[in-house]
Amino acid sequence: MTIEKIFTPQDDAFYAVITHAAGPQGALPLTPQMLMESPSGNLFGMTQNAGMGWDANKLTGKEVLIIGTQGGIRAGDGRPIALGYHTGHWEIGMQMQAAAKEITRNGGIPFAAFVSDPCDGRSQGTHGMFDSLPYRNDAAIVFRRLIRSLPTRRAVIGVATCDKGLPATMIALAAMHDLPTILVPGGATLPPTVGEDAGKVQTCILNPSDAADEKRGYHIVTHRPHTQHKTPTQHTYNTYNTRQHHPNANKTN
Repeated sequence: MTIEKIFTPQDDAFYAVITHAAGPQGALPLTPQMLMESPSGNLFGMTQNAGMGWDANKLTGKEVLIIGTQGGIRAGDGRPIALGYHTGHWEIGMQMQAAAKEITRNGGIPFAAFVSDPCDGRSQGTHGMFDSLPYRNDAAIVFRRLIRSLPTRRAVIGVATCDKGLPATMIALAAMHDLPTILVPGGATLPPTVGEDAGKVQTCILNPSDAADEKRGYHIVTHRPHTQHKTPTQHTYNTYNTRQHHPNANKTN
């Protein structure tokens, strides 16, 4: 069997693969002392920094790591390229960008690392809700490993939201006893001029008696988690009601 029989024939342009490109300009600011005393990883890291496009003449600035729980891929004009799990972590990258620009303006080198977070509202009524609370400790461990994996960082800034990503980031920063740290509670998207605020939605109530609801399928009601409703078809979206809503919540492994 020949390769032509396995793959559909392609024209010559298909095989015109670009295998090389112009590299960064300049030279690493190495000194005899750095070559003799610095860990090899520090020198390797400088090559990676230049390879990602950082000015080779500015590679000796103080490095600051920004960690965040960004989720989804957001275009510059706000359009979603890929959705995140919830609106809370959707625009955290914008805050991280602002911090990075300020670090650069002051002669530093910003780094960014991410551990996205789940949405317990999205996983309600499924086994996925059992991952919400354990996520905090798991993410904190990963964040700490990411912080330690950049040995040249001088400080760490954490940007996170919600009741899972924010505690995870806080736990990680609290473990950095010898580093200056900053915790920035991230903001959600702007509330709508007309319509429900996705940051306040707690309950979906089926109300087929309303003609409009019959077309929509459900009516979204905003209220606090402790508010009581007599409607038997309500679903309350919050962590503390997890045991109440999952059919296997009272079972143990």
